[in-house]
Amino acid sequence: MFGLSDKKKTTGKMPDSVGRLMESCAPSPGERAEAPLLEVRSQSAVFDYWLSLPRPTGIPDASAFNPGAIKRYLPNLTILSLNGPDEIAHRLVGTEVTQKLDHNLTGANLLDFVPPETRLQCARDMHEMGYRPCAWQACHATRYTSGLVSRVQTLYLPLRTPEGTPPRLLGMHRSEEASGYDAEGRGTVFGASFERMVWIDVGFGVPGTP
Repeated sequence: MFGLSDKKKTTGKMPDSVGRLMESCAPSPGERAEAPLLEVRSQSAVFDYWLSLPRPTGIPDASAFNPGAIKRYLPNLTILSLNGPDEIAHRLVGTEVTQKLDHNLTGANLLDFVPPETRLQCARDMHEMGYRPCAWQACHATRYTSGLVSRVQTLYLPLRTPEGTPPRLLGMHRSEEASGYDAEGRGTVFGASFERMVWIDVGFGVPGTP
C-alpha cells in the first residue's frame, strides 16, 4: 500500500477501516525532508528530543515520552490518538493551545474542527504519519472561536503504542499574531488553508517515495 515491506513497518496490523481510508485517496503532496524545514526553534528542539528517545522498532514508544524532559515546551504540545478514520482524539492539550483557542480540546475529535471539504484528506494524512510512520510539518491558517485568523506552524511526530492499540502523534504548535478576521461564525477551524507542507522521513520513507 505504501511501497514498504512488512519488515519495515512498526505499527503492527492495520485495521481494515484504516486500510480502506488509505485506499480512498492519496496523501497530500508536500516537500520531502529528513528534519524540520520551517525555522521554528521549539519544533527543532522537540524533534531532537524525539530523536534521542530509545527506538527499538524505529520510532519511540509512547511510554518513553517524558513530558518533564521538555517542560518548557509543554504549553504548546498536543498528543493525538488515531482511533480510526472518523476519530482522531486529543489525549493531551497544552495550556497555551487551550488559551489561544479559548476551547479545551482534551478528548475532542480533531476532525470536528477541520473544514468538511478537507476532512477526509486530513484523516488520510494523519493516518499516513501513524501507520507508515513518518513526521509532518506545515504552515497553515487557523480560525479561532473569536473569528480571528492566525498563521500556525505545526510539527507532528509518530509514537508507537502496544500491539492492538491506536498509534499516537506528538504535536508541537506555534501560533503567530492574528492576521485577519473571519466573521462567518464557524467556530474554531484548523487548516482553513495551507501555505506549506513538509513530509519528514524518519526511516520509513514519505509519500511519493518507494
